[in-house]
Amino acid sequence: MKTPFSFMKESNSSNLPFVTLMVLLATVVALLFVGYEHFLGPDTSSLAKAEKMQVEEDDMPMEDIVSSTVIRDTTSSDTSAVDDAVDQATVDLDQQKKEAEAEKVPENTVEEPAGKSYTYQADAGESAESIAKHFGLTLEQLKSMNPSGVKGGSKVKVKIQAVHIVGKGDVLRVVAEKYHVSKKALMDANHKKEDVTMRGEELVIPLN
Repeated sequence: MKTPFSFMKESNSSNLPFVTLMVLLATVVALLFVGYEHFLGPDTSSLAKAEKMQVEEDDMPMEDIVSSTVIRDTTSSDTSAVDDAVDQATVDLDQQKKEAEAEKVPENTVEEPAGKSYTYQADAGESAESIAKHFGLTLEQLKSMNPSGVKGGSKVKVKIQAVHIVGKGDVLRVVAEKYHVSKKALMDANHKKEDVTMRGEELVIPLN
């Protein structure tokens, strides 16, 4: 004989699999709802941003892309041109310095006077100052032509106008007037103590 309690037991036993199945389904649905975004697919907002950026790039006019490329190329070209100009200016400046140094005249250089070179035999008592005066030279010019020094009694290099061969009527005064020098200077240059000349004699004509 079945009792009410036995019927309840049978009913509970028959409903148990259904209840278990429902619980499992509810759990699966909850997991799908909560974890779908994290476990089954990417972030939809990130996808939307990526798609938007791709659309903006696709919509950009070709001339804008070309312009940006040209600007970068032009900037690089301008920078290279400036560097080349600076290098060239440096080379030009160095060249100008070298040319200026080559053309620079040393401060101690003495200009050599015009005239004919002549080797003068100085008297023992003559000084460099007196020799320079006799031949119309400055002391600096005489020393410049004689770097080894000027001493009395030695041969000295000087500059003269000419060497005159005495002819008929060539007294010292006449010869001095002919070359526009003083009679004394003519006598000093030729070691003369008296106003006497001989035909065929060579007279050294000083510069002045």
